[in-house]
Amino acid sequence: MKKTDPCPCCSGKSYGECCNFFLGGATPALTAEQLMRSRYTAFTLEKAHYLVETHHAQSRKQDELKALKKSFKGMMWTGLEIVATQAGAETDSEGEVEFVAHFKHFGKAGRLHERSRFNKEKGQWFYVDGDILSDA
Repeated sequence: MKKTDPCPCCSGKSYGECCNFFLGGATPALTAEQLMRSRYTAFTLEKAHYLVETHHAQSRKQDELKALKKSFKGMMWTGLEIVATQAGAETDSEGEVEFVAHFKHFGKAGRLHERSRFNKEKGQWFYVDGDILSDA
């Protein structure tokens, strides 16, 4: 992906002005929403190591790297909508982000609607877990 390309996280910024900073290791995400967006971008770019590194150790599975790499097969992420955020600012230690991620899995369109929880430790945000929400 070129730095001038639109960022996959749908922020309206270029990749170089957005998630590249986080995925490239230049700086940690400052907010829970930034981490959420960068993790979505990591899924689109198949950056499994970033996803593992930003997943909180208490909820990370032992074989997570292998499972992530397997999950990339046939998957194409096509868009992200941030529905709501609760806390998760630079000065917070916890936050939630509700989002809808659109995808195609082996050509079949789908969506993931989730409320994710994040914790900040020693200045770095981590994904903890999330609840899948139904579209009632």
